[in-house]
Amino acid sequence: MATLAEPAVLAAAKDALYPDLENRDDQYAVTESQFTADSWGGWCVPDDIRDRLRPFNSIRLESGEPDLLGVGPPAGEVLDGSVASAPVVAVEAKGRRENGTVDVARGIEQAHARLSEVNLGYVASPAASVTETARSLARELNVGVVGVEGAETASVLEPPRVTGAGEFATGVEAIRFRARTHRLTDGSFPVNHPKNYLGYPLALAVDDDTDAVYEEHVIRLAGDGRRGAILLGLVEGSGVDRLTHLGREVVRFARTECGSVESALARFDSWTGRSTRFTELAPRWAQLARSVTMGYEPTRLVVEALERLHADGVRPATLPEVAATACEINRPLAVEVFFTEGGRDAVLRRDGTLREAALDDPSVYKSGIHFQYKAQLYHVGLVTDRGTDDKAAALADAWALEHPVGPR
Repeated sequence: MATLAEPAVLAAAKDALYPDLENRDDQYAVTESQFTADSWGGWCVPDDIRDRLRPFNSIRLESGEPDLLGVGPPAGEVLDGSVASAPVVAVEAKGRRENGTVDVARGIEQAHARLSEVNLGYVASPAASVTETARSLARELNVGVVGVEGAETASVLEPPRVTGAGEFATGVEAIRFRARTHRLTDGSFPVNHPKNYLGYPLALAVDDDTDAVYEEHVIRLAGDGRRGAILLGLVEGSGVDRLTHLGREVVRFARTECGSVESALARFDSWTGRSTRFTELAPRWAQLARSVTMGYEPTRLVVEALERLHADGVRPATLPEVAATACEINRPLAVEVFFTEGGRDAVLRRDGTLREAALDDPSVYKSGIHFQYKAQLYHVGLVTDRGTDDKAAALADAWALEHPVGPR
């Protein structure tokens, strides 16, 4: 590569710190929206660099906007790494400018400024520009140093030490939530009925093979049911599956309602293939599912957006209107919930604000938000319409709360 401009430096550093992102459920990283630009200081950013930098988001910290924000243990040596199992990582990239210089010291200072708000800070720069003086300064300020030798070659030259950040900012919490849930609405709910997630803790509570019990009485997709149950906080899925407090409450409800878990599963079996809205098919179970669904942070975001739109006289709303309002409430989380990784280039300007016109392009939305996930909200009685898997139709599909709290 003829140059090591900041986008190239950052891409190499991201690959070095998070080399296996696609296969890890405990890691996630986003690049600051300024890197959506197709040119940088007169240099045309290659498509492969932009692909490696995706997904984009805009995370505002008190100290500024980190070039990259990650959650999860980075590769390479980390001092006191056992202190935080899911550390928040900020990376500042400094590339070679047109005059040939690299301001490594400035990058170290910026990374250090983030340490009151994250657990680990790194500066990434061309390896040849990292002097002994710079490494000494980085050690003194507890900043890791990533040296970039080429477009795809980088290594950690100085390891950082984990620090204890205080309360995380809203944007950081959105990325931490995304890392915990992994993919959110993008495939998170591959089956679109809430009974399929309530059924998994019941199958887990039976003294038998969980998958076999689930596939006999609920649906023949135990892995999908498990995933939804984990997302909704019914099951702890790290290591051996265990019921959470909420999952145990589902089991208690089943015993109260049906006499035993086995009887409850038999009732679930009778619902297989029924398209009737859950609120009509099994009102008490639907109310339980609704309470569980409201514990899921994206649900609270969507409901608050719809309440605001209702108060403004927008009822029903369209998907672009819901997405735009959700971004006003919590833009980092809304970006993660509504938009595909590739679609964010079009949706986000370099300063992190929305391009409103891009919201009318159906391809920027995750299908889960207007299909499987919306079907969940419909079945538990939160929204009035079921949703659609037709991308074009999704733009005009009605979004409205069944029972808005505000004045009608």
